[in-house]
Amino acid sequence: MNGDIIVPITFITSIFGIVYFYLKSRHRERSAMIEKGVDASSIENKTKTIATTLKIGMLCVGIGFGILMGYLVNTFFGVQDSPVFYFAFTFLFGGLGLILNYKIEKNSTDGY
Repeated sequence: MNGDIIVPITFITSIFGIVYFYLKSRHRERSAMIEKGVDASSIENKTKTIATTLKIGMLCVGIGFGILMGYLVNTFFGVQDSPVFYFAFTFLFGGLGLILNYKIEKNSTDGY
């Protein structure tokens, strides 16, 4: 019973710690840049936010499609209790989503 509660608490604490130290280091870096008189426009980059959102979205769609394809192949070919298809298609379509994202970003930056 105790092991059932320790794992989620450790996971949530780890995620909180990573986010906290990331934000803290970013704040220190920006404070140092402001003290040195660096232009504030170099701190913010709007295109990176759009590219990151697109990348995460395409990765999630690829992973979802990979899980669906793994389920369909596992069901139609009658292979029972084999998670190989799920893992293979998840990584395959997740990777294809990232490759497609790269092509879209490359085409959008070449046009400007």
